[in-house]
Amino acid sequence: MKSAAVIKAGLLCLTLFLFFLLAKLPAIQVIPRLPLPAQITLQGLSGTVWEGRARVVTYQGIPLHQVHWRLSPWGLLSGALWLELEAGNSRDADQVSLQGSLSLSRDSVSSDGLEVFLPTDLVIAQLPLPLPVNAKGRFKIRLDELHFADGCEVLQGTGQWLNAQVAGTRGYIPLGNFDASLACREQDLLVNIQEPNSFGLSAEARIPANFKISVAGRFKPDAELPEEVHQAARLFGKPDAEGYYQIRF
Repeated sequence: MKSAAVIKAGLLCLTLFLFFLLAKLPAIQVIPRLPLPAQITLQGLSGTVWEGRARVVTYQGIPLHQVHWRLSPWGLLSGALWLELEAGNSRDADQVSLQGSLSLSRDSVSSDGLEVFLPTDLVIAQLPLPLPVNAKGRFKIRLDELHFADGCEVLQGTGQWLNAQVAGTRGYIPLGNFDASLACREQDLLVNIQEPNSFGLSAEARIPANFKISVAGRFKPDAELPEEVHQAARLFGKPDAEGYYQIRF
């Protein structure tokens, strides 16, 4: 009986030691050894694997500052990483910022609440626009539900271009805000922009997994916008009977 009690006590102590060891695993000792994608670099790691920080995380040249994560150990039992994330400063228009939850497994990404702010110039640089555009403002993306595996399977969310401005010959031209809904169709991501907005823009952007983006829609610049905006609009061809210019690229 005494030996059994000793064994139980030893196992309990070993379990507590392992739990303490895992709970205190330093992020700086573990994360650099993980097989991360080559496009991701991390600087200034601190804290533990379960709750830690990175001063800068860079993905494909895009920096994310002051990243703070909390990792749920229970998610590991189902083969997924359940993360609560905070990064950047949502009040700084020049920074990427995000806040919310994310679940990562070997073949899928899910979320039930994630908010992201992106500087406009970073987004514009990724778009296949027919003309070069210099723009300011911020894109705000709110994902209420997301599940992405082989493609976009479930998505409910909204997007906004806040304080939109485009460069003109006499400085930047304010355009106000643009609103869009986000959804999935046939495993592609859909961005549906609707009026009212100062550009009279309604369009649907379709983004497949290979990021060969296609856009179809129409626009009619507000009469109060500068003449140079209306001149630029004519590069898209002749307007229809309602005064709208067609967009397809």
